[in-house]
Amino acid sequence: MRELIPTYLKVLSSAWTVIFCMFIPVTTVMAAHPVVKAIHVRNNPFSVTVNLTGKAPVKVVRIGEREVLVAIKNASLIKGLVIDGKDNPNLESLHVETLDGNVVALMVTGKHASQESIKPSFDAANNQLTVVLNKVETLAPPAPQEPTIHEAETVQPPPAPATPAVPKPKKQVPIASTTSPGEKQPLADAAADKPVVQGSEPQPEPTTKDEAPEPVKEKVSSLPKTKKKSKEAPIYIPPKRQASRFKGDISDMYRGEDPLQGCQSNAVGNAMLLVKKQLYKEAGAILEQYLFEENPFCREQVYYLRAYVNFMGVENDDPAGLLNAERLFQDAMATFPKSSYLPFAYAAMGLIHTRLHNSATAEGYFDIITKDFPDYSGMPEVEYHLAEIYNDRGYNDKALNLYKKVFESKLSNGYISSAGLGYGKALFKNLRYYDALSVLNYVIQNDVKKVYESSDLLRYTADANFELGLSRGARDNYIRLLNIYPDIEDPDMALSKAGDAYGMENQEEKAIKLYELVRKKYPDSPGYINASIGIARYLKTDAEKIEIYEMIKTRFPENTYARIAMMRLAEIYQRNGEYDKCIKEIEDLLSTHPRGLRYEAVKLMQKAYEALFKEQLKADEYTSVLMRYEKEQFKLNKMGGRLIPFHVGMAYLQANLYEEAFNQLISAYKLYKRSERPSLLLFGLGKAMDESGRDDDALKLLYAFTKRFPKHKNRVEALTRIGQIYLEKGRFSKADEALGSAYKAGGNALEKGRILMLRAGVYQKKPDLKTTSQLQARAVKAFAASPGENYEILASAYKTLGSTYLEMKSYGQAADAFAKALDFSEGDRAKANIGFLLGDAYQKGNALDKAKETFEQVAQSYDSVWARLARQRLSTMGLAEKIINS
Repeated sequence: MRELIPTYLKVLSSAWTVIFCMFIPVTTVMAAHPVVKAIHVRNNPFSVTVNLTGKAPVKVVRIGEREVLVAIKNASLIKGLVIDGKDNPNLESLHVETLDGNVVALMVTGKHASQESIKPSFDAANNQLTVVLNKVETLAPPAPQEPTIHEAETVQPPPAPATPAVPKPKKQVPIASTTSPGEKQPLADAAADKPVVQGSEPQPEPTTKDEAPEPVKEKVSSLPKTKKKSKEAPIYIPPKRQASRFKGDISDMYRGEDPLQGCQSNAVGNAMLLVKKQLYKEAGAILEQYLFEENPFCREQVYYLRAYVNFMGVENDDPAGLLNAERLFQDAMATFPKSSYLPFAYAAMGLIHTRLHNSATAEGYFDIITKDFPDYSGMPEVEYHLAEIYNDRGYNDKALNLYKKVFESKLSNGYISSAGLGYGKALFKNLRYYDALSVLNYVIQNDVKKVYESSDLLRYTADANFELGLSRGARDNYIRLLNIYPDIEDPDMALSKAGDAYGMENQEEKAIKLYELVRKKYPDSPGYINASIGIARYLKTDAEKIEIYEMIKTRFPENTYARIAMMRLAEIYQRNGEYDKCIKEIEDLLSTHPRGLRYEAVKLMQKAYEALFKEQLKADEYTSVLMRYEKEQFKLNKMGGRLIPFHVGMAYLQANLYEEAFNQLISAYKLYKRSERPSLLLFGLGKAMDESGRDDDALKLLYAFTKRFPKHKNRVEALTRIGQIYLEKGRFSKADEALGSAYKAGGNALEKGRILMLRAGVYQKKPDLKTTSQLQARAVKAFAASPGENYEILASAYKTLGSTYLEMKSYGQAADAFAKALDFSEGDRAKANIGFLLGDAYQKGNALDKAKETFEQVAQSYDSVWARLARQRLSTMGLAEKIINS
């Protein structure tokens, strides 16, 4: 049957116009001819799917018992057509050909094509034509179904962490050793304490459940943190790729079913055979001889093939040879400008100028291909080199998208691994470490040769592991990098980061050994500084750490690691309560490295100020807080935060500067969430509001404070202030209620006495002098019961009680109260004042002898005012006696 297939097609070709008159078109004819991109043979049901770029009329004709012809009019075939599923057990043969009249004919011979009525179906959304040959289950076993793979990149965590294994190279140069020159121990041994044979790579050290990692002595903020359970490395799941006879580069020029496009010359055929064996000089000689003999046939093929072999035979460091190859391609293009080899010529010239480092010219040629030859089979090579050009120019997004396109191609090509490396590097530079690592791991697993082509693959894989905190993957790849590429530009950083990776796992001894090795072998390098910082993390005393950080700061002031050292110094001073030193260190850091670590430095300085102010307030050094704030308020206000205005506001409150206290505390109040506002903030702000005349706001805030903190030590004062505000507003019942609550909450007798005196003031304004005197009498008893010598308080309380008795005309009780007040009073003026009141009470109570005696004592006092008043009262009393006696 296979021998008859071409005969069928020739017969159909000659009569195709008649047959197509009978077509029942499935779709309308497109203005531009659609292209058949791919053909897939599938199982269950046994069917053929044709991928098109558009719609076209279709006819399905049964030729024999098992033969079916699918004819697509006004269509063409893509160069390098891929047919997937040719090994299908239900398929006997499949043949595709373009016939006259732009008809694509597909002849399918199946073992079980028994469907009686075969009709095509067309999926307009995806431009897919499907012809079902047999719906019933076939006798042959079905091919295993592949899992559905998303076209976009898919990154999933694997079931178990696995570091891709890299095979041993034939020969390796061991990295610098820690021992004498005669020994051949690789550098990695210093960390692993495990012998590594020269020429082999160090294997990861096995871990057991019984190993208990030693705790890190200091919390390290510069290293990524790892949990006890090791994190898993990501896995990239590629799209399902179809096999192709093409490699996706310029070598596709000699691939395919008929690369010579019908040329029957034996000489040219022999040259093509030599090209396939990469014997370019020999092939070139045959082609030159062919042209010299002026053969009239196959000139187009020979011109382009000659240019190709000249290009492929030129070394990269031979610009003259490259320019000669370009000239030959230009000759071919000028002679045969409509050749199907044209995209290969443009691609070759783009590659030539890539090698000559003329990126702008190369980009121009590559752009011609992407715009004018979208179906060029070598497009992956073109897009990869375009991505490289964009990457070198800093067009990161363009480069990343092209790398991704080549890497995720659904057709196999020779640039998947190279594009994967570029894609992974671009993802890493965009800080997409997880995605970068998944791609780079995939490249290592599927093309281990890439590991030995460039150090970038291992370096970026190690760095991505490091950034993700995957310590084992980081150190294994850093050590592998140093063993394979001992002459890399910065081995010191790779080795010190390997030490950092051990530090992530709390393997202190191994980390320190690597750090010490770096410091010994690479002095004055960035790795030396990083290793020094690493060692400082494990030192026992702050003094030792400070010595290392000061060394880095002094010896390497311009290095970026100097700012890390300054931050570590500031952290030590902060932790030890040396807040002034901490603040000074950060000021130096911000002045010498204004861009580096700015946010972290300012936040640490803020914490230092907050802790300093808190400590000073606790020690009642509120004046120190205010002096510092007044001097540095511009800087402190720019820091933000809520504790600084809170502490400063409380300092102003202690200094009785209530308006300033209000301004600071209200700023802090607004920065807290409602549920997080501390008790002292509510109380302090309420007090500042009260003292600055904001009575209504003070009432609301003080009430809120008493409800939220019913057992707070300042609750009594808050209730007392509420009572006083209500008293000033004339709302006596509210005032009495608040003061009554304050009395019940009061702790000591002195506080209770003061509250009773305030309550007495409420009743005095009602007026209810009886209740007033009773409350004042209770207050006096409370003051008397209070521990300590409260003479001044008692004197004032008795004096107030006596005045109330006078107003009640209870002169005897008034005299008793004044007499006790006189006993507790101190100072001539106070004694003279109370003595005069006592004499007045005696006089009004008709105890004239006692009144006269008391006034005489006052008249002899040093206080001129009360003495004069007492003499006047005595003269009045004397005049009254004369009148009575006369």
